[in-house]
Amino acid sequence: MKYKPEVAGAILTLTSDFGTAGGYVGAMKGCLLSLAPHAAIHDISHDITPHAVSEGAWCLRRAAPRFPQGAVHLAVVDPGVGSGRAGLIIETERFLLVGPDNGLLTLAAQKGGFKRAIAIADSPPDWTRSTSFDGLTLFAPVAARLLLGDAPERFGGPVEGIVELPWPEPLREAGQVEGEVLLFDRFGNAITNITPRHLDASTPRHLDAPMSGRVQLASGESVRWCSHYGELAQAPDVVGALWNSDGHLELAIFGDSLRDRRALVVGERVRLDLNG
Repeated sequence: MKYKPEVAGAILTLTSDFGTAGGYVGAMKGCLLSLAPHAAIHDISHDITPHAVSEGAWCLRRAAPRFPQGAVHLAVVDPGVGSGRAGLIIETERFLLVGPDNGLLTLAAQKGGFKRAIAIADSPPDWTRSTSFDGLTLFAPVAARLLLGDAPERFGGPVEGIVELPWPEPLREAGQVEGEVLLFDRFGNAITNITPRHLDASTPRHLDAPMSGRVQLASGESVRWCSHYGELAQAPDVVGALWNSDGHLELAIFGDSLRDRRALVVGERVRLDLNG
């Protein structure tokens, strides 16, 4: 999974909570292209809610596996910048990840087939830690050199026990699956931790899972199954449930934010009654 400097189109992606108004993303791209001028840089997102590590992790998990094998994914959502937290390179079966050791990289690493994690060692002046902008001085130089074919072990040694985000598993008993809201997307739709595989523990299933069983919010409100959002257009106050493109149970309300309309929060309980 190495690139060579003479090969144009080596793929690097960027994910951050920097926004685009302050020049932070531009500075990182300038650093990357100064070191690896043939790189093809693609933005995944710079609109992650500031300091929202979990949101960034889900964004990266959704997008990184869709890129060609061998891509380098650089992500910075880093409220602990300037502290003693480590910088990481994570090698998976499909791609490399570069960023802070705060859980940001772990969901994508699991999705890509985690192989190993390397803690980035201090090596001035090649790359240096910053009090406020490791994306520029630490992660961008390391990512650029990975694009040029440097092996991950050139940057440090293997590490175990990296920071992982909590992954609450749904509970299943007596024909019911009880899960929770993991996050909200920008439309206010609620994405839960319930997937088709939780419907039948002995038979793994994916997006072809039947739309059956009764879904309820913690308030007791029933949710209507739908195959797409448009089915709810004639019932603007009805909450709908569907299996989304990531294979998770998603709850939505047509043309509005379910989070705001029902005052939902992350961790809100969602029950799927398989006998209903």
